[in-house]
Amino acid sequence: MKPRIIYRIIDRDTGEAQSVYSRACRDEYDFSSPEEARHSNCWGIYRDRVKYKIVKYCVSYELIDDDDVDIK
Repeated sequence: MKPRIIYRIIDRDTGEAQSVYSRACRDEYDFSSPEEARHSNCWGIYRDRVKYKIVKYCVSYELIDDDDVDIK
């Protein structure tokens, strides 16, 4: 898999990543752009640049185990 760029919302006071409840019934942490992250809450709380920052990550994948079975 190729490396992927994602954005996360971070509370400046706590340093914790903030989740946004999604319609898929789960909490979402990863966003495809800073704008998407800032506008992810319907009340606009993440537009507050003093309280929240957006950080950028490069996510890469490293193969650890391929579960290959010796088939004879």
